[in-house]
Amino acid sequence: MFKKLVAKLLDKENPQPAGSDGFFLDVRCTECNAQFHLFIHKSWELSQNFEKDGSVTYFLKKTIFGVGCPNRIHVEMTFDSNKNLISQHIENGEFIED
Repeated sequence: MFKKLVAKLLDKENPQPAGSDGFFLDVRCTECNAQFHLFIHKSWELSQNFEKDGSVTYFLKKTIFGVGCPNRIHVEMTFDSNKNLISQHIENGEFIED
């Protein structure tokens, strides 16, 4: 039983954690070309923004840095009320698209 649980947790063919509401964010540093592969949990990492009309949108502000990367990459993303991406902006880096 324990082996089956560990196998499910380490399943390399499932790129997104099971039961999670999120997405992968892939960015590259423009200074040293270091690449970062982050999983963003929409349920935990997005902040609410209450609009004047009473609706709710969401935003993400993230600073990314690595061990060998001297740069700080700043990412800002906005999402609609259904947590669908509306816009994204990055400083000191670039988004890596598949």
